Amino acid sequence: MLIVKILAIAGGAFLNRVRGGLFDFCGNKLLFPLFLSLVAGCPGAVLCTFIAAYVGQQFGWGTYIGALYGSRPTQAEVPQIDEIVNSVKFTFKGKTVYLSEYPRVWGFAALALRGLMWSFFIGLALQSVPVMVCGVLMPVCYALTGFLDRMVIKKGGKTAWNLGEWLWGAVLTAFVLW
Repeated sequence: MLIVKILAIAGGAFLNRVRGGLFDFCGNKLLFPLFLSLVAGCPGAVLCTFIAAYVGQQFGWGTYIGALYGSRPTQAEVPQIDEIVNSVKFTFKGKTVYLSEYPRVWGFAALALRGLMWSFFIGLALQSVPVMVCGVLMPVCYALTGFLDRMVIKKGGKTAWNLGEWLWGAVLTAFVLW
C-alpha cells in the first residue's frame, strides 16, 4: 500500500508539472484536478474535488512566485490577496514597515494565501482540515526549490519555479491521500 501511495504522489507531482506547462496541449490543466479527484478515495466527492482543484489552479501565480525568487517587484495579481498582504505592516521602535517593502517576504505571504485559495476548497470537498490548510506550504515548496537552485544547481531561469511545481504537486497529492 505504501508503494501505491508513493507512486500516486509521484504521479501527482508529474501531473502538476504538466499543468504548469511541461507539455503544451489543450487538456494539460485538466489532468491534475482529475487525478486529485480520483485518488482522493471519496466517490461522492469526485465532481466537487475536480471542480475545486480546477478552479483553484486558474489564476494568480506569476507575481507572487517571481517576488519570492527576487526576480519581480510587488505588483497586483489577485485583488483579494493583494489587499490583505499590502495592508500588513509592522511597527518596531516607532518605525512602521509595510510587507510590500520586502518583496521576498511579500511574495511568500501572498503565495501562502494563494495556496490556501487552492487547497481550502479541495479540503472542503473532501471534508479534510489538513487538506484545507496545506496550501500554506506552497511558498515553502517554492522557497526550498529556489534555495536549491541558487545554492546547488545554479542553473537560474525558471528552474526553481519548475522544481517548485514538482514539489508542490507532491505535497498537495500527499495531503489529499492522507
